[in-house]
This record gives sequence, C-alpha cells and structure tokens, in this order.
Amino acid sequence: MQIPKPFLYPLAYRRALLYSKANLFAKFPLPEQIQIQAVQKRTARLGKIDPTSYAEPELITTLHSVLNWKVDFEKKCLRGSVMHHFKAFQKNITAILLDVRNVKILKAELVGEKANIPLKFGISDPAGDMGAKLTLELPEDTGENTGDLYVNIDYETSSNATALQWLGPEQTLGKKHPYMFSQCWAIHARSILPCQDTPAVKFTYRATVEHPEELTALMSATVLKRENSRTTFVQDVPIPAYLLAIAVGKLVSKPLGRQSKVWAEEDIIDECAEEFSDTLDILKVATDISGHFVWKHCDLLVMPPSFPFDGMENPCLIFVTPTLLAGDKSFANVIAHEIAHSWAGNLVTNKNFEHFWLNEGFATFLESKIIGRMRGNKERDFLMSRNLSELKECIETQLADRPELTKLVVDLSNCTPDEAYSSVPYIKGSIFLRYMEDLLGGSEIFERFLRQYWQRNAYNSVASDDFKQALCEYFSKTNRKQKLSLINWDLWLNGQGMPPIIPRLDQSLASVSKRLALFWATKAIVELKNSPQLKEQLSIHQLIDMLSRLAENKEMKGLNDQKIELLETTYNLKETKNVELRFHLTRLYIMAKSMGRLDEIFNFLNSNFRLKYIRPLYRDLVNWPAAKPKAIENFKRVKGQMMAICSHAIEKDLGFK
Repeated sequence: MQIPKPFLYPLAYRRALLYSKANLFAKFPLPEQIQIQAVQKRTARLGKIDPTSYAEPELITTLHSVLNWKVDFEKKCLRGSVMHHFKAFQKNITAILLDVRNVKILKAELVGEKANIPLKFGISDPAGDMGAKLTLELPEDTGENTGDLYVNIDYETSSNATALQWLGPEQTLGKKHPYMFSQCWAIHARSILPCQDTPAVKFTYRATVEHPEELTALMSATVLKRENSRTTFVQDVPIPAYLLAIAVGKLVSKPLGRQSKVWAEEDIIDECAEEFSDTLDILKVATDISGHFVWKHCDLLVMPPSFPFDGMENPCLIFVTPTLLAGDKSFANVIAHEIAHSWAGNLVTNKNFEHFWLNEGFATFLESKIIGRMRGNKERDFLMSRNLSELKECIETQLADRPELTKLVVDLSNCTPDEAYSSVPYIKGSIFLRYMEDLLGGSEIFERFLRQYWQRNAYNSVASDDFKQALCEYFSKTNRKQKLSLINWDLWLNGQGMPPIIPRLDQSLASVSKRLALFWATKAIVELKNSPQLKEQLSIHQLIDMLSRLAENKEMKGLNDQKIELLETTYNLKETKNVELRFHLTRLYIMAKSMGRLDEIFNFLNSNFRLKYIRPLYRDLVNWPAAKPKAIENFKRVKGQMMAICSHAIEKDLGFK
C-alpha cells in the first residue's frame, strides 16, 4: 500500500499538524526517553491525559485515517482496514498504543515508500468495559527524528461491537431491508477500529464503504463518490474518534435548504421534512451567536427507535431520535442543541470526559440562547427553569448514591463515561455559564468572548483550566475585571449537588405551569371538575412542565385512574404524539399503581429506547413491587433490540449484577 499523498487532504493536513503538536506538546513536556512495554499492568487511569484511553497523545498523535470497510449484515461485522497517519513528537518511539474492544487484528504493517514492514502486536487483557490495549511494536530503526509514521491494520469487528446496532428487516419501518448504525460516544469507537480513542486526539479521515447495492451509506463526512455498492467519504476537519459515525439502510432524503437535507426511511420522510423544516433558520441563529460554521453541510438522519439519545452531534450528519416527530415542531430545542455542538464539542472539544461539561454545558447554554433569539428571552428562561427541575430530580434519584458524579469535573479513575452519564454536565454546566454571562456584562458582551474562544481554540481539545484561563484573560482587559474575583471556580467545578448560585430567571411562563401543577396535586377530583382553571390555555411546553412537576410530586392527593382520566380529557392527551407528554403520563400511571395501564406502560417502554425516558420508567417500576417482575420480564424480552449503552444502564437500574 502506498503512502497517501497530502493533496488528498491538504487543508486538514495543515490544521492537524499545527494544532496537534503546538498544543499537546506545549502542555505535556516529555521525558528524555520513555520505554513502552508490549503489555502493561492495568492501572486505574489508563493514560496520562485521558483516564479511559491507553493512547499516548503526548508522544504520538493521529493526523489522518484512511478506512476501507465492508459491511457484512449476515455476520454483523465490519471487515477491512485502517491506515493511520501518525505524527511522533519524540525520537525513537518503540511502540504505538491504541485502544481496542473485541476487535480481531489480522495484520499490522508499517507502510514505507518501497515496502511495508510487518509489525509485531499484542492485545492486553481488557480493562472491564474500557476495552484493551493494542501494542504495535516498532522496528528499532524507525527513525532518529520526530516525524510521520504510516501504519496499516487489517481487522474485523465483533458481532457484538458496542458501537454498532444491527437491525433485521422486521425491526425497520419498511420491513424489507436490514439497517446498521453506529454510536461511538463516548469510548465505543475502539469497538469499530483500533484507534487513539480519546477526545485529546483529533484527526481527519477518508473512508470507502462497501455495502449492499440497494442500501445507502452515510457517514459523519461529505460524500466524495457514490458508485453502486461502494461509497467514498471525506472529512477534512479534524474530529475526535467519538464523532466517527456510519449508517447503512434503505434511506431517502429531502432537502431542507441549500446547506441541509434530512434522511430517513421512506415511510416517514415527508413527516421528517416538515418537522425539521426550520433547521437552517436555527443554524443561521447559531452562526450569528458563535461565528463561522466550519462544516460543509448540516444534514439530519432520523434514526430507528433503538437510538438511545435525543440526538448525536456527528459533524455533517446529526443523528436524531424519531421521538422528536411530534407534528408541531415542539422539539426544535433538540436540533438547536445538536447544531450548537458544531462549536461546543466538535470544533473545540473536551480533552477527556472528566471535562464533559465543556461540551454539553456549552451546547445546552447555546441551545437556550438560540431559543431566546428565536422565541424571546421569556422562552429562554422558561427552558432553563425546566432544566433546573430536571437536574434536581436527577441529583435526587439517579445520582442519589453517587454524589461525586454531581460535580462538573468528575473523576473517571474507576468509572466509565457511560456510568457517569447524567444531566449534570448539561444543565449545571449551562447554569454556570449563564451565571458568568450575567455577572460579566450580559449576552452581547459574553457572546463576543465566546466567538473569540471558539476561534482561538478551534480544532483543539481543552480542559476546564484552559477555559478558565481564556475567560479570565479576556475579561481582565474589560471594565468587568473586578467581577472575576466573585467566581468561585473550585465550588462550581468541584462542588457536589445543585449549582451554588441560581441566576435570576424570568418566571412568568414557569409560574403558570407551577401553579396548575400545585392545583392538580392538591385538589380532590370533585373540586377539579368544577374549577374554571381547567379551561386555562397552556403552551405545549407549559403543559409538559406541568405534567413533569406532577410526575415528580411524591405527595399528590388522591392520584388514581379517575384523576388521570380527567387530566387526559382536559388537555386532549389521549391521542397525543408528543413523546414528552406520553412519558410524563406514563410516570403518573406508575405512581397511581394502575394495573389496568400496564399494557400501555410497556407499549411506551418498548416503542423507543431513548435513555431519557426508559431509565426513569424502569426505576419507577422497580419501586412498584407488583410490577417489578413484569418489568424485568419485559426488559429481558426486548434487551436484544437495545444498544449496549442502554441495556447496561437498565441492568444497573434493575439491580442485575
């Protein structure tokens, strides 16, 4: 195999070379010489920079990867090769360490101008759910100087690769063709290719995917060429491994505008195009706030119901859950959130997932600003108020026995990012940013800082101290510099529980849903039926907020089937397509211990496997003794349809070992 020529990715080559060496080498001074053993003992923290990765980006980093994959639906695996272009920062490196998880390595070679040199390799015992270390031993005469190395690895994935979901035809809408998609966040890319699976490393890629001719392949990249059963992609902006994404299925598209289209199965494509028709309007507002959009296009792919998240910010191809298809565009904030990641996370990335709030807190903060621009600041503050209610429940329930995970900066020495996942980095992080925005001069001033922050750290990976330094440096030159001393960084970043300071938020919209939630919670059904408050008009978001408050109220008066029936009738909830409304109603069914609603409960649980919904419902069912055995039985029946991150979380909630 020939060394790839730089003309295939000239812009990316310059960017990656500049940022990888200048930033990583400067921040992590290297010892004179480091000897790397073929197999190291397991330690709590796998690497210096990233506790969940064996990679050593302080010694060597990936600049570009060339993928050749064949998608095998019969064996449920990807077969092929990856050629990594590495940049070494130190002389005489003896080995390259990569992350793998259940990947079968067939051959590894050092690619040369004249001939390839076979490399010895070894795979360590796996470190639990974090996979294993692949050690590629380099020849002694690899080079006296720092420089470029090209390594080609032939391999195939396992049928149970945690990043891949394989669906049979019967699990799709069309019922005729199989479907496959990936979810590499946070550390699952190592299950589909041997790589430096850490956000401290960002690389460009080119991929050629061989797939069934009747199916369409998509990736987090731009299509370079489609020809029958082979599609070639290129991503010339450096990304971390968790943003590598692929989907193959019977997919069609509809344009949303010059820079965007939506992809889905044919049966729902018209519905998707209507639901997400405001995508480019959202992108324009996001660009006005954050600055230049570096990605070539902003397509959406509406996923199958087994997709576990609201959305995934894969560059050029945002994955979104089909539960957003409410028919009223009421989930535009989710699209705003994923678009916000174009800057927060994709352009400027957390160095490791202990600093995850730098991705998600910033994206949630930008999401609220986008909604504020489009719908007004009252709606922005209402969204943040609702988020605070969600955060409070998360801390009191999901993380009740793990208070250390309520910090903004967490310790992942003995915990995977999947285990630590919660709404804390999203909401607590966004509240911290809103607090600083209000303290330091308001939206216009803070947005100027943000645009400079994105620009100066573009294509780079940062930690919380980097953000702190950037903010203090910027505002120390303004008339708000005295306010910097009021920010208690240690308390915000390392304190447990709710945010230490809650910004002053407009409560005019929230007060309505709070009042009505209290009304429904405290009044008997006779009083409710005769009250004029039943005729009060609510927006869809106020209705969602009211129901969520009811579902979180453990002391509701007289909750029974009759009261729930009145709720459904009053607000036309029986036929609603809005999944948020259905979720909160389902929680009320469980609170009322309504045995007659069990079929409805399990129908909702099995209609989608979005973590936001099914984890709270399974936790609720565990606390209902009569329903718990049925919940366990239901889970075991549908577990095979879930992605690993989802099934593992539910097993934990159900108390499985």
